[in-house]
Amino acid sequence: MNGSAGVNSSRATAGLDLSPVRSLVASIARRAAGQDWRPALLLALAAAAVQAAFLIETAHVPAFRYPLIDAATYHNQAQALLAGKGVPGAFWQAPGYPYLLALLERLCGPSPAATRSFQALLLAPLLSVLAWRVGRRVLPPAWAFAAGLAVSLIGPLLFYASQLLPAAPAAVAITAAFLLTLRAVERPSGWRWLIAGAATGFATVIVATSAALLPVWAWAAWRTPAACRVRVRHLAALAIGAALLVLPVSLHNYAHTGRMVWMSNNDGINLYIGNSRDWRVLLTRLPGLDWDNLVSMPFRQGGARDSVEASRWFRRQALLEMRQDPAGAVRRLALKAAAFWHGREIPRNIDLYGWRGGSVLLRTTVWHRLIYFPSGLLIPLAVAGVLALRLRREGVFLVAAVVSFGLLVALFFPCSRYRVPVLPLLAVLATAGLHALVSAARLRQWGLALGLAAAAAVVGVCANGPLDWPTDALRYDVRLLKSVGTSADVYGGDLPAAKKFYLEALRLDPDFSDAHFALGTVYDRLGDALRAEACYQAALVPRPDHDKAHINLALDLFRRGRLDEAVEHLAAAEKVNPLNANAWYNHAAVLLQAGRRREALEPLRRASELDPQYGAPYRLLVGEIQK
Repeated sequence: MNGSAGVNSSRATAGLDLSPVRSLVASIARRAAGQDWRPALLLALAAAAVQAAFLIETAHVPAFRYPLIDAATYHNQAQALLAGKGVPGAFWQAPGYPYLLALLERLCGPSPAATRSFQALLLAPLLSVLAWRVGRRVLPPAWAFAAGLAVSLIGPLLFYASQLLPAAPAAVAITAAFLLTLRAVERPSGWRWLIAGAATGFATVIVATSAALLPVWAWAAWRTPAACRVRVRHLAALAIGAALLVLPVSLHNYAHTGRMVWMSNNDGINLYIGNSRDWRVLLTRLPGLDWDNLVSMPFRQGGARDSVEASRWFRRQALLEMRQDPAGAVRRLALKAAAFWHGREIPRNIDLYGWRGGSVLLRTTVWHRLIYFPSGLLIPLAVAGVLALRLRREGVFLVAAVVSFGLLVALFFPCSRYRVPVLPLLAVLATAGLHALVSAARLRQWGLALGLAAAAAVVGVCANGPLDWPTDALRYDVRLLKSVGTSADVYGGDLPAAKKFYLEALRLDPDFSDAHFALGTVYDRLGDALRAEACYQAALVPRPDHDKAHINLALDLFRRGRLDEAVEHLAAAEKVNPLNANAWYNHAAVLLQAGRRREALEPLRRASELDPQYGAPYRLLVGEIQK
């Protein structure tokens, strides 16, 4: 019996291979013995301390107190997801961040400030530690630590880590995906390539331009020293890993629209903005009346019926204009690619430089005197790093990843926020360049030191030279004040504060139509109809096409018994924006309240065609008239 028991025990042990577990335990023990955890802990604490200081000093600054513009959109999407509303059609933007934000807001509650703090204190340490891990592959330990520390002090990363935007989460995902890919290259296996692909897929559903990394990873997988069939399996594993994250998004879009949208619908309009012959004008179309007019173009000019058709119209229009003027298209692409590597933090919906007044830390880490700090310093040093690492496999993959990402962004249009996801990798390259310069000088390799310094200097002159960008004429300070007023109203419920910010915006720019309109809505809710009317009238002076101002002015006039003037303004709103269902509906409502039911039938029919919620009132009115 004992012999039999011994045989069974032996068989059981042989059937369960514990060598991977033992290897993992041994690896953890070796790392602990080598005190690998101490630099990581120090970096995490340092990054958390910097972010905590930033959060404390900006906690009571109005611009930082509420989610603004895109951050407000993401916050609203997260709240809708938490309320179980879901997304009825195809995703407008890559959906990863709204879902991630919904998770954070479930943990932190509905307070945007609490979520902002939690996100910043989570992401900043991760970014520093991951950058340090990348640095260890190409740098001596002390220099790798310096790279991780530098990441915690890079102004754009400091800023975006605490904004309810996908830039910093994408930076974490991309840096982690790069590390996992290096691991798969060093010790190739199907599982490692599958995980690397999944990490890149995760980065892609946060920021769609992360898909630019997949060809680089595929190239890395193909270069591994293995049999052809093994490399094919690794490529398949990489693709499957990415598909595990991306395919559910595509299937959601197909299920809700019946058409294939691989990620989101905003790629069409962004491609059109960046590649149209009028791209300099289109880049100035920011959220507000101008943006609404741009979004409605496919519906007004192309007969689009939904957002999928609108996105396809924008893509076709962009490609058509590129084919009609190929030389101009190439010049635009070259300029945008160069702008991605310029030191300036190019604005989009917000101008990073305009936020510096609320933070000493931000003023210290983002500035433009002689050079555009920090990117105007990082980019030249990164070029020196590229030259220093040109013979190392890890360096080649690092450079390829950063360049590939930049080229895909340039296909649309660059801005500060879109460059943030690769800043940790760029910081490692810059640290490698500085290390190469210092080492060459220390070893008296003057030829090498001079060559690296000359390359960095040439690139530095270009990266810090003048940049003529289309949005230079925009008043971002005015738009920031208007956005703060809107968020103070929507999220803070503070009408006096909203009024103050709108008035300050109008003091700086008396012709800012959207601010006049927003101020009018405040006066309406404060019960001051005369001032509200004056604001709507003022909004229409510089912009007679402001359909929302026409509608609100019409309602104010109708409440004071001026029916004919109200109908006139509603007709004007319908003329400038025939797709505004609210204009048609309010036109019908005004006529109905005046007892003119038959006249109300046509505008109510148009409203029901544009928005299904008005279908029932239309059918009811038809029935009443037929009686």
